[in-house]
Amino acid sequence: MNMAKTVNFMRARELVRDAERVLRDILAGFQHVHVGSQTHSPANPCYDLAVDAVSEKATVRFVVQVKSRVTPQTAFSVCEQLRGAPKRTIPVVFAPTISPRVADILRQQGVGYVDRGGNCWLQSPHHHLLIERQGLRTERQPTPAAADPFSRKSSRIVRALLSRPERGWQVRKLAENPNVQVSPGLVVKVKRALVEEHYAIERQRLLYLRDPIGLLNAWSKRYKGPVEQIPMYIRGGAGTAEKTVDRWCCDNALQYALAGYSAAWRFAPEVLYTVASVYLEDGGFDPRLLDILDVEYGAKRVNTGPNLYLWRPFDRSVFTGRVSVNPPDPPVTSALQTYLDLKQAGGRGEDAANAVFEKHLRHDLQAVEKREEERNRGRA
Repeated sequence: MNMAKTVNFMRARELVRDAERVLRDILAGFQHVHVGSQTHSPANPCYDLAVDAVSEKATVRFVVQVKSRVTPQTAFSVCEQLRGAPKRTIPVVFAPTISPRVADILRQQGVGYVDRGGNCWLQSPHHHLLIERQGLRTERQPTPAAADPFSRKSSRIVRALLSRPERGWQVRKLAENPNVQVSPGLVVKVKRALVEEHYAIERQRLLYLRDPIGLLNAWSKRYKGPVEQIPMYIRGGAGTAEKTVDRWCCDNALQYALAGYSAAWRFAPEVLYTVASVYLEDGGFDPRLLDILDVEYGAKRVNTGPNLYLWRPFDRSVFTGRVSVNPPDPPVTSALQTYLDLKQAGGRGEDAANAVFEKHLRHDLQAVEKREEERNRGRA
């Protein structure tokens, strides 16, 4: 055995010992549970370690595959290997660090995980068992070389992909799209990040989504909403406030779109609201134009009791896909943008976001996931 193979072998043995130690520590926290001997399984290559937790009522066996690193791209293949484990055992992946994206994939596949810090998710419906530990200190994640897909300009690329989830995109076409307009180099970096995170796949030099709902969920967790909100009051209800702002924007050639609950009510009438929200292009925040809105249209800036918020967008892309749901009503933000704004609001906003998702987003996004599942079955 040469030196490189010897070093790799020693590192692999050390990782197995780490997995054994951490799993024993987790199980030792339960009273009346004896942690049995650990056995390596050369006869069953789908796992590296087996740990038994024995109580008076049952014996639970954890079969563990030990990895130095698990990426979203490799997580599915690891899960596939663990499907060869004996029935009624709990399949587990151990790695020094488990990223949130990998953890999500493993949970979706019904495979448990443990990292070196002791963070874990171990579930067995057969044994009515769930062990979950989060927030324990672990190794720092390596800094990714790819771009952050949810930064201001990069998110235009993600928006284009989610707006046409069934489409395959060539890099230059995506970069030149009127709603994207970024450099091809940035598209390449974002593409690399999305493929590495298993949100997308490249086929015949075209970029396709493979997990659009996962991508939307990840974006919604990072999305911060408008960069500024101006509270205002206009005599009358939210509907009157919307019509007033509509006239002011049209009279002054300003780009705008009803947003938040105002948009959600058009997409899902069961959503109720009393405070309107409007995205307004940066030019609309000119003090001179705001004075006109006050003096000529009766909109007063207030500290309490507003029935209107003017939102300054984080990027012009919030206007992408704006539509008049019930012409000649004012335009509203797209279902995708409406979902993002309400999802980050929490509380009732999250309920409204889910209503928009169910009626206007789920069908197309799930169709893509079904397509990818069928492709995978065809290859199998």
